[in-house]
Amino acid sequence: MTRRERIIVTGLGVLSPTGLGHADFWKAALACDTGRLAGARQVTLASSFEPAAHIPAHLLPQTARVTQMTLAGTDWALADAELELSDVPAEGRSTVFANAFGGTDYVGQELRKLWTLGPGHVKPYLSYAWFYAANSSQASIRHDAHGPAWTLVSGQAGGLDAVAQACRHLRRGGRVAMTGGFDSFLDPIGREVASGYLADADARCPDASSVVGEGGAALVLETDTAHPRPSAPYGQIKGYGTSFDPVAPRPGDSGLERAVRTALADARVDPADIDVVFAGGSGPGLDDVETAAVTEVFDGRAVPVTSPKTLTGEMGAGGAALDVAAALLSLHHQVIPPTARPEGVRRPPGVDMVYDRPRETRLGNALVLARGHGGHNSALVVGALN
Repeated sequence: MTRRERIIVTGLGVLSPTGLGHADFWKAALACDTGRLAGARQVTLASSFEPAAHIPAHLLPQTARVTQMTLAGTDWALADAELELSDVPAEGRSTVFANAFGGTDYVGQELRKLWTLGPGHVKPYLSYAWFYAANSSQASIRHDAHGPAWTLVSGQAGGLDAVAQACRHLRRGGRVAMTGGFDSFLDPIGREVASGYLADADARCPDASSVVGEGGAALVLETDTAHPRPSAPYGQIKGYGTSFDPVAPRPGDSGLERAVRTALADARVDPADIDVVFAGGSGPGLDDVETAAVTEVFDGRAVPVTSPKTLTGEMGAGGAALDVAAALLSLHHQVIPPTARPEGVRRPPGVDMVYDRPRETRLGNALVLARGHGGHNSALVVGALN
């Protein structure tokens, strides 16, 4: 991200196991109620999202659950931004969304029809409804966006990558970008497809419960010169970095650390300017890689670290996008949401984890981390406007 026009976040649309809409999600994040997580090694957290209540009826048979979530989240984010898209040229609107698993529930639904009823009962929409790009393309059609419709597929890191790509569109002359990430893989096929990703996440933090959820977040991005409305933006996207871990990394080479340093340089901030880190994992503490990267970058400074995904679980590409929303809300309200800590989990040495209760403090910049299956590393710096 080069040209230094300020990119601001004017709207949020959140769907998570802990609440629909950013207000309910944020209330639950601050309350940090672990009742749904107690006493189980494996927990599946579905959201209360009912597509028929939020999506036009003609789209229901054409779309998978993850696409329906994307459409609802985008609608909510636009409403939250108080943005009239009719005031924006169609060529200036883009849709950029990340997705890790596709519409697996739609595949299962139609395959059951094929096996039990025959091929004449399979919907023709199957040819594209399962595909990763359906989310961006359906949002583009719904909002008459003639600008780019991009799809990012980089596992759990995808939500950050999508936001960065949306910023590139705006810095090339775009007016509005609808972006974020969503995933829903709680159906049998989805769980099988996601098993490798989830095993990777479990291996990073073996002491944590295996918690999976569904949902994500949509964000409306604009340049500050294109935002004459009285509504207050949540914050700004300041910098981004990414890297990829090789199969056989060199000793001492941390891809995550490289991504963080790149993001800080892109944001033109020093490590001392970061006031909170949103960890990439969904466990109650950092794994060895994140601990090493945070310790090295911040040179031993005890920067506060939190992981709100301990309440929502691994959510594929939706998790990173939800963390961006949480970081922006944290800056907006000047409070850090806590990390849920199961009984018996100790505070990791040398890391200032924010546990159990919110922490009110002055916040200017937040660093969001994400690591995707197979070696993807991404980091995003978001900042308060004042």
